[in-house]
This record gives sequence, structure tokens and C-alpha cells, in this order.
Amino acid sequence: MKIGIIGVGNIGGIFANRLLHELHDLEQLYLLDRNLDRLSGLSAESEKVVIAKSPDEVLSNCTHVIISVKPQDCGELFLEIINGKNDGPVVISTITGIEIKVISKSTGLEKIARIMPNVPSAIGRGMTGFVCSTSLTGREKREVERILLTMGDIVEVREKDLAAVTALSGSGPAFVFVIVESLIDVGLKMGLSYDVARELILGTLGGSVELLKVKGNHPGEFRHLVTSPGGTTIEGIYSLEREGLRGTIMKALFDTYLRAREINSELEVTEDGSAK
Repeated sequence: MKIGIIGVGNIGGIFANRLLHELHDLEQLYLLDRNLDRLSGLSAESEKVVIAKSPDEVLSNCTHVIISVKPQDCGELFLEIINGKNDGPVVISTITGIEIKVISKSTGLEKIARIMPNVPSAIGRGMTGFVCSTSLTGREKREVERILLTMGDIVEVREKDLAAVTALSGSGPAFVFVIVESLIDVGLKMGLSYDVARELILGTLGGSVELLKVKGNHPGEFRHLVTSPGGTTIEGIYSLEREGLRGTIMKALFDTYLRAREINSELEVTEDGSAK
């Protein structure tokens, strides 16, 4: 399998590392980025890496091309693609807000998957939502899934639901990190060292999530298991409810979802491929 990555920033760089280490039938990895410093380390790491000079070089030599550029940069890239000569590889787009039909019209390519990965993909524990165009064959779709599985778990969604995926799993790690920071800080306030507080919190969160995954129960069932009448836990839960924690969390994620939808509506790619 020959794969190309156009845009080797945060997500593109994660993809490059995961593919080099986890995709065992990877023959070559073509990389294209304006910042050559980003590519030097990857090039030195593996003989499979090819530093490309143009989008057309990537698309002409690869079976799958991951496009991971900022939305404002896609117009110029799309123009280069539609004016190039290639056999039409499968395109995997991480570009926020640009729909499959727009990518297809702007590039002349038909086989397209849109994805929303997240930061834990860096260690193979990510969650990626994806949708494929109907032009992909069953085999091509399975190949896309195999590429995405190098990043962690995957879930297929409808294209209109990618804004919700952005809020829950794309932005989700940031919210988790804020919560973890808060829990560690209160451990410090109670007199624990940073290392002890961190170990307790990460172990508790990891174990709780794993319990939910293994058992499959509703979270409320396990909450009641550790909530004794008149005990310490119910006192803390009462405080959380009184302060409106549920509503705050729900509003934060729903606001994120609304912003993702706004970005989708704000972005526009004209018929000549330029973005505005």
C-alpha cells in the first residue's frame, strides 16, 4: 500500500508516525508540507518515506491520500489537484467543514472519506468518526478502515453528524484534560503531592471508563453502587447537582457542536476551487 499525506501538521504528523509503525504492508509514505523541518525527522526514521514536491506527485503515486490542511488553505490545494494528472486515489480528508460533495466538485476526485480523529490517536488510543462517499467499493472502504485503525477505535457516522463527532470526540479530550486538571488541583488543596494526586485521578478515571466498556451498564447504575445513604459520595454529588455540573458540561459540548456547524456554514469553496 502506498499512502500520501498532504499537510504534515499535528494530525498529519500523527498519521505519519502511526502508519510507519503499525501498517505492516506500507510500501511507501509520500509526505508533502511547506515546512520541510517537519519532514526531516520522519524521513530519517524510515526508508519508506518519500518527500514529495507537489500534490500531483503524491496523488499520482499513491493509492490513498490523506489531506490534512487547514480549511483556509484547501482552495489553492484543490486547484492544484484538479489541474493535475492522476488516476484518482482514495482521498481521506481531515478538513473541518468541507463536505464530500464540495471536495469532489473542487478536485475532480470521486472516492472520498471524511474523518474526525482526535489527539489520543498519537498513542493508538484515538477515536475517529468517519464517513465514505458511495463511490467507494467495499474493498476500498475496508482499506480506509484499516488505515484509520492504526490510530485507535473507529465509528462510522452520517456526514451530517460530523459536527457532533467534533464536539464529543474531536474536542472531547480538551474537556477531559480540564476536568483532570481540576481534580488534581483539589488533591493538592487537600494536601496530596502532585504525583500522588495525578496517579489517583488517572487510575480512577481509567478504571471507571474500562468498567463501563467491559460491563456495558448505564453509568447511573455504577454511580448508585458507590453512593451510600448519608455517606460521603452523596454529599459530593449533591454539591455537583446544586452547582449545575451536568448542565454546564452539556452546554459546553453543545456550544462546541453549534460552533462546528457555524464553521461548516461559513466555509465555502467556489466552483473554481478557491475558498472564501
